[in-house]
Amino acid sequence: MSEWSEYKYDYAYESFQKEKQIMTANTNNDTTTNSIIKDVQIYWVKLAEPVSPFGVPQYECTIQVPKKRIKELESFGKVKDGFDAGTVKVSMKKKAVKADGSDAAKVRCVDAFKNPLDSKTIGNGSTGNIMVMQRPYQIKLPNGKISKEGVSTALSAIQVTKLIKYEPKNDNFVDFDSEEGSTVSDSGEDSPF
Repeated sequence: MSEWSEYKYDYAYESFQKEKQIMTANTNNDTTTNSIIKDVQIYWVKLAEPVSPFGVPQYECTIQVPKKRIKELESFGKVKDGFDAGTVKVSMKKKAVKADGSDAAKVRCVDAFKNPLDSKTIGNGSTGNIMVMQRPYQIKLPNGKISKEGVSTALSAIQVTKLIKYEPKNDNFVDFDSEEGSTVSDSGEDSPF
């Protein structure tokens, strides 16, 4: 636990004390919380380059756990039914651009021994641990009234403990299957297409 020595531990999470599935620590300013969600299945990793599914460049992945861990995940995002029966999932994201317009740090990706790992090799169903940072936020109207407040969650790092290696078929990730037949029609008839 030496890497956590600068943090003041928050033992409010019952799951940390009982199952040790989530390790949580408050940073020195007591508003930002760092958590490690342990033993999750990792899907749809997009960390090499930011993606913009809704116009905001971000890094992302989805984690899946057995349904019995649903309470653990509720504070980290919207929990949905998982890819497999008896599981739930949460999408984890990190904005790729800071509020000041500069690039945000990429999401760190390591193996079980904390060696750097190429995120492009992480295939769906790989197992590992996820580190997230949470902080409270408020959106204020011009008159100073708070219109919305909550807690934002940002993906910080992924540690892969069991890698299912992703290997694309080609650079375009999509290709035709080989078909029997001729590429030129001898019949002279017009194609129905």
